Amino acid sequence: MCFPILLLSSCEFHQLTNEKKQVTKEKKMENEFENFKVEQNLLENIQPIEAEENTFQNITGWFHETAVLYIKNLEDRSEVICHDLQSGKDELFFQTKHPIIQTVPNDRRTIFLIHSSPETNQAILTFVNTEGEELFHWEINAFELQYTWNPYNENELMVTAFAEDWSYKTYLLDLKEKKVVDSPYQIPFFQWTDEDRITYVKWNNDEPELSAPLYEANLMKHHEKKIADHVIGNGNFSSIVMYLQENQQEKGFGQYVFINSSSKKVLSTFRVPLASDYSQWIFPYYDFNAQNQQFYTFVPVAKSQDGSFELQRFNLITKKKETIFKNVTNDPILISPSGHYALYGPRLEKIMDLSKEKIQEIVK
Repeated sequence: MCFPILLLSSCEFHQLTNEKKQVTKEKKMENEFENFKVEQNLLENIQPIEAEENTFQNITGWFHETAVLYIKNLEDRSEVICHDLQSGKDELFFQTKHPIIQTVPNDRRTIFLIHSSPETNQAILTFVNTEGEELFHWEINAFELQYTWNPYNENELMVTAFAEDWSYKTYLLDLKEKKVVDSPYQIPFFQWTDEDRITYVKWNNDEPELSAPLYEANLMKHHEKKIADHVIGNGNFSSIVMYLQENQQEKGFGQYVFINSSSKKVLSTFRVPLASDYSQWIFPYYDFNAQNQQFYTFVPVAKSQDGSFELQRFNLITKKKETIFKNVTNDPILISPSGHYALYGPRLEKIMDLSKEKIQEIVK
């Protein structure tokens, strides 16, 4: 008598569990479909930023898929505004009496760095959460700052402070512990490869160079090793080291190289013509969509007389390369979290629809 009852109960339990999973799956698919429709219709129903030219500074990046942050400078204060591209609604995210230079989130967009400057040689870094509430505050004498978040530790970043003569000092900031220490490696420009390692191009400061070796340094063990020669620029992503390398056998051409950050095994490469700016090669603007493993960059049009570029997309998995936009300028670009859109332009004042090959102004 017990066995059939237990068997029936077991069947009912599994049936209920399966039904629950199915409902959850259907609900998830429904939510994803709604989000997809929202994202697909973003450019068709976009509500631009309405700001006076003398107060609008620039858009700083994505807050989430349909909202951006921008800086607004007024006579008595400076503000970071969150603008919803669908509703057109503006919300105050952060404000200070000092001019704001830039706003940069960590990779997860859980903490936002806000760089303000009361005077020419003074900088203030304020770190806030997604609600704009202050978490940490640091002041330093500096003419200019370079900052790089650690993508493997959302509470850590390195900051290089430059003096007017371009001498510099690099600091390591731990926001969880609320402390600032001197960096073990005094390097002005670098990229993280894991929580304790960085890569950098070792330029010769005494002589002009078109390219230089790429090195990796271990911050804890104070050890460094060379990764590649003839490198023009370096930019890393999650578990991937990327660099643009000059081709020594084919003048005027180079290749983007993608290697595994741990094994240093080459994952992908693709050949590109190089563009020069006076006496050096240009390292074009780029961005990476980790969700789809897609790399975006501006590639100069070979033998072009007007210096025009193409925006190209390279898939690291399929090795497919395609041109998204032709006859565009080499300007900053930031891919949206979904990978459907990109902010673009000197002040990130435009939005690109990467599937429909459409560019639209988002500042009125």
